Amino acid sequence: MEEYSFADNENMNEDVEQSFPRKRKRKAPVWDNFEVTLISGEDKAICKHCGKILSAKASHGTNSLNTHVKSCKGLQSQSIRSEGSQGTVRMGQFDKTHETNAKTELANMIIMHEYPLSMVEHLGFKRYSKALQPSFKVPCRNTIKKEIMKIFEFEKEKTMKLI
Repeated sequence: MEEYSFADNENMNEDVEQSFPRKRKRKAPVWDNFEVTLISGEDKAICKHCGKILSAKASHGTNSLNTHVKSCKGLQSQSIRSEGSQGTVRMGQFDKTHETNAKTELANMIIMHEYPLSMVEHLGFKRYSKALQPSFKVPCRNTIKKEIMKIFEFEKEKTMKLI
């Protein structure tokens, strides 16, 4: 008769991922973004978007999971579509092209409404911009001044060609 050793079994399955049912259901919406598995004897939450492994112990709560979801690169780069009565809204990654376009449009807004250049340094405007697009870095007033001068030179050339 062959002997069975629990020590051998533990060594073989030490890093093997297994799923086990829980006594209580995880109800927080943040759990929709994670797959819960048992790794090395501990509950772990694996992000469905980027694969990062976080603790899933009941005593740890969901604060670290919520923090991860807010900053998850995998989630931010995915395109999210929402069908509404007005059509399709699409969010995606904010790249250099979008940032350049946003800076030019900000300069156009300042020109059009004759806002002071210092407006870009106001706390309220910075907070508003961060709420719209967290990855957009609001340019300083000197950068906006340079952007306005570029627009002026372009419009001046356009006008000179007409004459």
